[in-house]
Amino acid sequence: MFPSRAVLAALLACALGVAAAPAASAAPKHSPVPVVYDGDSDFADIATLAYLCQAHKQRRIDLRAVTVTNNGAGMPGRALTHVRTALEKCGLSGIPVADGSDTGVNPMPADGRAWTESILNGALGDAGEPAKPSKIRASALLAATVLKSSKPVVVIATGPLTNVAKALDVPGVAQRISRLSVMGGAFDVPGNLFGPGAEKFDGTQEVNMWLDPASADKVFAGIPRGRVDIIPLDATNDAPITPSYVERLGREGRTAEAKLVHAIVTQPDLTPYIQDGSAFWWDTLASSAVFDAVSPVKLRPAKVDVRQDGAAAGRTYVTPKGTPQNVGYDTDPVAYENGFLKMLNG
Repeated sequence: MFPSRAVLAALLACALGVAAAPAASAAPKHSPVPVVYDGDSDFADIATLAYLCQAHKQRRIDLRAVTVTNNGAGMPGRALTHVRTALEKCGLSGIPVADGSDTGVNPMPADGRAWTESILNGALGDAGEPAKPSKIRASALLAATVLKSSKPVVVIATGPLTNVAKALDVPGVAQRISRLSVMGGAFDVPGNLFGPGAEKFDGTQEVNMWLDPASADKVFAGIPRGRVDIIPLDATNDAPITPSYVERLGREGRTAEAKLVHAIVTQPDLTPYIQDGSAFWWDTLASSAVFDAVSPVKLRPAKVDVRQDGAAAGRTYVTPKGTPQNVGYDTDPVAYENGFLKMLNG
């Protein structure tokens, strides 16, 4: 049973403390878009958070909260610590954060979590930072933040959709989400499932959807029609992290956010994957598609469903019986790279 709206408001006040999230000092020329970011704290999530922090400073958005799934690439506890460290490095440590998601259907491979942890420990320098549990669960913070906002909220979700699905149990939350941008799924390209047990599946699954297909199905059905943008591997495969762009980030990056992203993509455990072309701007693309002046991703409407069991469990596919969504199929990599760096540099 989920708390009532009154209880959620009290929990949010507790999580926020006396002061709300810090705002940029310059007077806004327009009212910034309220945003909640939900992810699983892999390396691409923290790069996405850096992008959103700079967008917040520019008053393009109002980053109201960051929620973390514990059933994805990040290690429980450490995932939230990395988010806090990144926000501090970006000068936005007052933004409310929370973790604590339910367990998904399939477990994240342990070697994937260890790889993520190594990269972020190196980039953020917080390996010795003790875990500090959040005051409320991630889904409760997400729901309370959405309901408290006077304007409809944009949600960016770049991990398994467990927290978002749980937040939708609160009456009114789905209707107050103006747009949900999801990194997940694979339609006309192979999936990216890996690790022990992957041989039990047919290889059509993207990891985020595979980790919790039930929550993905619930979210796609629960958000009002036309408000969900799915950024699948079909789109992210067009945006690899290239050595030349890593060099450009180091050469042209001026802000704390740009330098943080550069620190991430120059970690030794990530470099071989960049060099062989198997690392992509997965999660950052889900934000760029929403907030770049010119979206680098082309979207088209499609009716989408998610397989729930069998060898294809977690697969996203188009079917007349699916729910209407917007699906990204094409990305302009040059437009993405230019827009991402432009936002990072303010």
